[in-house]
Amino acid sequence: MKLSVPGFRGERLRQAREAIGLSITSLADVIGVSKQAVSQYERDVDCPGPVVFDRMRSVLKQEAYFFLKPPVKFERGTCFFRSMASATKTARTKAEVWQSWTRELLGYIGEYIEFPMVSFPTLPDLPEEPNKLGMASIEVIASEVREFWNLGDGPIPNLTAVCESNGAMIVRQALDAESLDALSSWFQPEDYPLIVLNADKRSAVRSRLDLAHELGHLVFHRLVTREQLQRTEVFKLIEEQAFRFAAALLLPEHSFLQDLYALSLDGLRSLKPKWKVSVAMMIERLKDLGVINDEQRRKLRINYSVRQWNKAEPFDDEIEVERPMFITRAIRLMIQKELQTVEQISVNSGFGSEWIHRLLSIPPDRLSPDPDPRVIEFKRRA
Repeated sequence: MKLSVPGFRGERLRQAREAIGLSITSLADVIGVSKQAVSQYERDVDCPGPVVFDRMRSVLKQEAYFFLKPPVKFERGTCFFRSMASATKTARTKAEVWQSWTRELLGYIGEYIEFPMVSFPTLPDLPEEPNKLGMASIEVIASEVREFWNLGDGPIPNLTAVCESNGAMIVRQALDAESLDALSSWFQPEDYPLIVLNADKRSAVRSRLDLAHELGHLVFHRLVTREQLQRTEVFKLIEEQAFRFAAALLLPEHSFLQDLYALSLDGLRSLKPKWKVSVAMMIERLKDLGVINDEQRRKLRINYSVRQWNKAEPFDDEIEVERPMFITRAIRLMIQKELQTVEQISVNSGFGSEWIHRLLSIPPDRLSPDPDPRVIEFKRRA
């Protein structure tokens, strides 16, 4: 009589395989079965035996319970990938699984911790079709977002902190895909935004641009459907719109131009530590605002490459990467108050502790007592 694992969920195996970018054939080779067997496991035609099951858990680094619990189905809006056009299908699928798992873990944490109220501006006159949203309107929207969040007209010291304080859940994950910079979507029924930034990108200014870019999608692309996003011309347009929003948010026209004393690389370089944006982005911003023409932009870009700033800009190593803090503080406080440990979260959710640290971007050494937990509130238990 063949022994098998009762209650095994094939979809969980598929998720776990896709989460580390393994093909069915590759996983079959690692765990010592045929690819047909793995395919049958994933389609719930057959269940693995205890020995094969243990090999799966070891390779995929998940608790046994993970493969036995039903996948959580979340309703969400369109998922936006920055650099989606160049990203492989495997990289996109992997990132979506990670995002779904992150959402699942946040749901678990939300049973104990009160998340910040979502406070994003609503745009009642937003057109349903992206091609009806002009660049001039995007400049106005960026200004309205600054006003809504009381950001003033100067540099934003920490954009990540601003987003978290207004209800966005942000994580930095090592997606192991240079073609993916970030992704975002609105999750239901809680109606909160989840933003994933690629931790492989270690440039602070690039990460801030990625975050501002995703904010653009979240603010004015909520009505864009997956079907629309598959159309090349629509994808290209909404990426241009998100970039324009990011530039307008990070470099508001009046105050940025007031600071600019010379239309030169050295003039732009001097502004980088204050505004925390790249020189390359400032060049594009000047072109968008009509301050420089195509020829001036071309010359600046040539000089930019001659100085090899396309490989590394000045101050790249000096500006600190912004790190999300809310989720780390929430788990740290749960541990302090003896509500849950990472090990308990692992056992109860099924996610291996290594995956919990990876998905929620929590280095183990950052779980020491929090000296400033005042932003975290517990949920009242019934």
